[in-house]
Amino acid sequence: MNKLKKLGKGLEDISYLFLSPDQENAAEQKIKTVQETSVKETIEMATKNICLIGNSHDSRDAFLVINLSLALARLGMKIAVVDMDEKLPCLNFLLGKTAEGEKLSDDNQIVSQGPFGVKLAGINSDLIESMLIDRAIRAKIMKEMQQMEKEVDLVLISVSQDSLCYMNPLLRNSIEEFLVFVSPDKNSMLDSYKVIKTIFSNNPIAKIGTIITDIEHMYAIDVVFNKMFSSVKKFLVKELYKYGFLFKLKQEVNNNSNIASFYDADLTACISNIAQIIILRLNLDENVKSNGELFKNILNEFGID
Repeated sequence: MNKLKKLGKGLEDISYLFLSPDQENAAEQKIKTVQETSVKETIEMATKNICLIGNSHDSRDAFLVINLSLALARLGMKIAVVDMDEKLPCLNFLLGKTAEGEKLSDDNQIVSQGPFGVKLAGINSDLIESMLIDRAIRAKIMKEMQQMEKEVDLVLISVSQDSLCYMNPLLRNSIEEFLVFVSPDKNSMLDSYKVIKTIFSNNPIAKIGTIITDIEHMYAIDVVFNKMFSSVKKFLVKELYKYGFLFKLKQEVNNNSNIASFYDADLTACISNIAQIIILRLNLDENVKSNGELFKNILNEFGID
């Protein structure tokens, strides 16, 4: 609760860059409600979660997801990142190694520890297939994931647009909110619209937000969001939430990059602001504890009991 009080102070100074007027009023009301409400008992529920859907399965999107997790951790949140992309770019990027193709053995742990206490796990279609075949692997992974859930405040699930064909069950009812990366490129906007349409087709009551990426000029932020918002409103009769924007990376990110190799003050400020809005929007509360059921429910969607 104290974390939310600290975040509320001064948020008005930057909220106009990220929230529509209706969202801004709702955010202000949520801050006031959280500050005035004292919940004495501990409530158990599914772990708070967001599914981030990147433009592609490369290290650039992994860079953004990992930096967002670190920004949330710096704000006092206990964070887990679950990489569900086929090539596991977040896992490779944060740990500085190639995890793709590694086989899970009795000695291997699926959950790794990163900077600032961030926990990291990778689940792709190969691992899901192994879980369907091998009961021992299934039990081991379930146990680790449930333990991880109980130790964190928020789970960030990362998947690329390209991997959604393998991870389609992920789009169903278990996910609390989706965040879609959208760049100003017309083809990227079209691809992002297709993803949003696919999410709503699988989950009509889904909450979907956007992060406008690769921004070079400030005017592009509203242009891109307004186009996406109006298209979704007109053709899908749904609404999008505006989480913020990210400036274009000033240096290339490749598969051999490491999180410690980069520092971009403008991008860091954008990511920090998005982290604050995530905490406010999801109403992360110290009195809510995980029941460890999130990934049990997600994996059930893949036919894993």
